[in-house]
Amino acid sequence: MLILVLKLLLFLYPSLFVLYQLILYYRSKKVLVLSPDLKETNLPFLSIIVPTKGESLDVIQGLIDNINTLIWDKQKLEVIIVSDDDEQYFSTLKSTLKIPKYLNVRLFRREKRLGFKSGALSYGFEMARGNLILTIDVDSRLPRDALIKAYAKMIESNCDAVVFEWNGYTNNMYSNLAKGLVATTVLASRALFRGKESIGLRPFPVGSGTIFKREVLEKLHGWDYSLIQDDLEIGARMAHIGKRVCSSGVPIYIEVPDNLYGFYVQQTRWALGTGEVLRNRIKYILSSPYSLSQKMDMVFHLLQYTPIIITFILATLVAVLAPFKFGDILRTPLFLLWMAILVLYAITLFILALRLGLGFKNSLMAIGALSALTVAISPFITISFFKGILYKDKVYVVTPKGNVKVSFESKVRRINAVIAVFGLMYFTASIIYFLHSYIITGLWLLYYSSGYLYTVFGYNK
Repeated sequence: MLILVLKLLLFLYPSLFVLYQLILYYRSKKVLVLSPDLKETNLPFLSIIVPTKGESLDVIQGLIDNINTLIWDKQKLEVIIVSDDDEQYFSTLKSTLKIPKYLNVRLFRREKRLGFKSGALSYGFEMARGNLILTIDVDSRLPRDALIKAYAKMIESNCDAVVFEWNGYTNNMYSNLAKGLVATTVLASRALFRGKESIGLRPFPVGSGTIFKREVLEKLHGWDYSLIQDDLEIGARMAHIGKRVCSSGVPIYIEVPDNLYGFYVQQTRWALGTGEVLRNRIKYILSSPYSLSQKMDMVFHLLQYTPIIITFILATLVAVLAPFKFGDILRTPLFLLWMAILVLYAITLFILALRLGLGFKNSLMAIGALSALTVAISPFITISFFKGILYKDKVYVVTPKGNVKVSFESKVRRINAVIAVFGLMYFTASIIYFLHSYIITGLWLLYYSSGYLYTVFGYNK
């Protein structure tokens, strides 16, 4: 009975998550992006809140220049930059940034830094004058017609918030990880927004690229600064009061990590925040006026890291059992189902990568690198997720991207050391299973160990 449960959790449970995302992705093609017919003079006042800490001047200037090109009445637009930098760097920001003539940019420095990014957003909201509030990260970029298209969707569908669709970009075209993330970001974003909307589900807001109606944020008293994952926590509270989040289908370009450490920081922070929202906000979802299927989907979304976590825990258990000759414990028809869905996902992602212009070789290498590094950081994702569920104390680390210089060599060495230990353990266990002719279990552990070993010994960019 225990072996059956192990097989179900190891093969069927992750397969359901992957298959669900694929179904949503293919459904997303049925949702059309609106072509707006709005006059700039009839637009409401829009406040754009930009939290920043430790970002380079070039990146902040790039965002300001990008916003200045967007279609919107500039007399009804303000940009609120909320800095958590020290006083000296903030003074440099104020004196160095070049503000376009007709763009209203207001810079604030939080003296009392309550919470994390959520606290910065709440601070910015207190300063905002707009009837609409857009939250955006400093390294994000929008197409010229993005705002007006998203607002058209809000009006047409009577939405309380509208999300942009994440499209990854990178300035490091030598990074296979970054190229892999560019493709998966598009796939996941289309599935989670347009795909969900196509079957009547409710997407969560996103941290960078959501336009909220002001009255909704006022009713919720802004973001909860005590929680890390600002988008998931406010999405749960919006569900609780029956507010609707819609997908605009309009892209927003998000810079993705291009190295192991940046990816590790991003994913462990998201896992921590997701676990924290599960602990603190699941009751808001379950008691919402949403339908049962909508509630189940939102909970399913908050469990997005559990396939990685369960696979890591069970892989470790299977490896530990190797010397005890329990047989070919992973031999099951579910293994074939798992392989088929994994291949289908890889083919879908590969075709998407080709359409994004990555090329044949780059697409293969990008998908391989991303898969390997995702598996390799599983131990850290597991720890972070359970920290979010069990503990209140946490540390917020900004994802290092672009030209931000971070002294992380010693941290990377420690991360690689942990990855190497697990990789060698799984590889050794796979050899033991092979020696006893337990082929399926040996093959699966060999596959699983390859992600760890590639990350330590084969991954450079």
